[in-house]
Amino acid sequence: MWADNEADLDLLGFDFLVDALVVALTEPRLLPLTVGVLGDWGSGKSSLMQLAATELVAIERKPGSTDGPDVPPSPYLTIHFSPWQYEDHQDVKVALMTTVLDALETRMPEASAEIGRLRTFVRGLKRWVRRTGTGRIGTAVAPTVVPMLVQGVAPGIEPEAATLVAGLTGAAASEVAPLLAEPPAAAATPEPEREPLEDIKEFRKEFGELVGRLPDGDAVIVFIDDLDRCLPETVVDTFEAIRLFLNTPKTAYVLALNQNVVESAIDSRYPDITKADGAGLGRDYLEKMLQLKVVIPPLSAPEAETYVNLLFAELRLPEEQFAQVLDKTNTNRAASGLSVGFNLGIAGELLGDDLPTSLSDDLAWAADITPVLGSSLRGNPRQLKRFLNNLLLKHRSAARRKIDLKLPILAKLMVLEDQFNTDFQKLFDWEMATGGQCPELADAEDFARAAAVSAVASSDVEAVEDVRSESGARVPKKRATTSKPEQEPVASAARTWAEKTHIGAWLRVEPSLKNVDLRPYFTYSRDKLSFGISGSRLAPHLQQLLTNVQSDIESVRRSHYAAVSQLDAVERAQLAEALMERVQRQPASTALAAAIELAEQNSDLVDAVSAGLMRLPVASVPTTAGTAAVRRLPADNPAVVSLLDHWQEGDNGALKIVVSGARQANAKKKGGPGGNVG
Repeated sequence: MWADNEADLDLLGFDFLVDALVVALTEPRLLPLTVGVLGDWGSGKSSLMQLAATELVAIERKPGSTDGPDVPPSPYLTIHFSPWQYEDHQDVKVALMTTVLDALETRMPEASAEIGRLRTFVRGLKRWVRRTGTGRIGTAVAPTVVPMLVQGVAPGIEPEAATLVAGLTGAAASEVAPLLAEPPAAAATPEPEREPLEDIKEFRKEFGELVGRLPDGDAVIVFIDDLDRCLPETVVDTFEAIRLFLNTPKTAYVLALNQNVVESAIDSRYPDITKADGAGLGRDYLEKMLQLKVVIPPLSAPEAETYVNLLFAELRLPEEQFAQVLDKTNTNRAASGLSVGFNLGIAGELLGDDLPTSLSDDLAWAADITPVLGSSLRGNPRQLKRFLNNLLLKHRSAARRKIDLKLPILAKLMVLEDQFNTDFQKLFDWEMATGGQCPELADAEDFARAAAVSAVASSDVEAVEDVRSESGARVPKKRATTSKPEQEPVASAARTWAEKTHIGAWLRVEPSLKNVDLRPYFTYSRDKLSFGISGSRLAPHLQQLLTNVQSDIESVRRSHYAAVSQLDAVERAQLAEALMERVQRQPASTALAAAIELAEQNSDLVDAVSAGLMRLPVASVPTTAGTAAVRRLPADNPAVVSLLDHWQEGDNGALKIVVSGARQANAKKKGGPGGNVG
């Protein structure tokens, strides 16, 4: 299994992104610099920053450097900081400034006196934070103060700031004044301790001079992670610390973030500050803060397959062999970046007889699963890794109980569960109703595979080749004719299921499941089932009937209603309870239509079905249910009247109109008042 941490090895082919980041950070003309590493959750932002930091540390000084034996070989001082780890304990600005000063003191012990003076300022800021009871600068007037702070570093927001400044009065003006005032001139006699806000320029000046004493070519590079996990106040505090205090020559700040999340955080922090078009401050704020952006794209299908294969290679191979595999993969990526860089064929050529059977087996079944999994997970490395971890966890858990689950079968089943839960639910219902012998799955798989063969044959038959006559004119070649292979009739429900594009593709993935008892697999793979516990308590014939009355095909569904009517009252109530549980969890499923239609034919189910429908959030009830309930349920039943009144009084406007209209039409048809029309 694999840890969900930033990676030290590049399994994702991020070398081109690392290059872009390192080139920018090592260009002195660009400093000071703030870079955004942008990507979705789990896209590999932390890993990319770790790889870049490792490469920066490995850079050696130019020959002839006279900086002394105690100076590290790299000219770049890399610092790692996570504001998320500090937001519940102390002011994030103080934490970031302290972290940077600590690293500088380690690098420049001869400057301990200067760093001590800077620490005094930071301690004063910390005391001020404690005294005011807030971790932000002037939180009481934060919506007003921050545009002024931004004005100094982001001139594009001048109109908003000017308007707000003009409106300051009283306490707000007195608190903002120190921010706007120039530092007072040096006095001949010692002054009382000043508020830390008055020393911002002085701190920035001394900090810049300290960093400037680093040898030529040296730079301080701070990698800031987890910003998109933070509260809006922490996000803004981090940017304030960089811009107000630490953004000086020879410094660079790299921030990993999800752009949409951080923009929304800034917008929510200052909801009253908007642009002329009504948009929030977030996008402009972030544009001003970030001079460069390195965007991590989602993995393509071949890249996702390469990544999964490398994970298994890392798991199954000794370190030396895995290094060979990674070198070969990088060579293949360099030659063709968007093709599969490592698979079973490449492994066989590279490792020959040294290829472990365990890795060969893993790469074989992964080749079938990964295309479906990679596309459905949108090329997200973390989600791919978590799926594989979950897979191996279930497999090893079963092994402890001496249960032999085949990894390819478990993986195929988990893909369906993870990506298409409604269809997984249907397969589970079929399997439980038939005691491990599932004819629907066998029929669906046969149909899907036969349909694929037929499609290929039809494509070949329809191909037309041009030939030239003796005169040189182009004439179409006569099409070949062939008869399509006959398919055995299949159950309508199974065929309808198999005709879904995603289900057809899943059914054709190896291995075949049609002769496999899946019940042991469902023991370990049913995390997302919305139903099954109460249904599994039913007798086998009721489980089968429960599945049949939920068929997507109306004629098939209704053909089993008579069997429900023939049950004794206890079994019919058990079936209705299981059916209504499905309705509770999936109001838009066919279970809702089945419940209303069964209540129409079995009066002893009317109260139970009405009570179950009353428990549904009105907003989740499909409008078709309103018409069906009015048409099929007895209008004089008190439970039905209460249900329809409840729907008409709810917040589902479309349902309210449908029920009202249906009740009026029903009343006219029967020549009566039609109850409460609302």
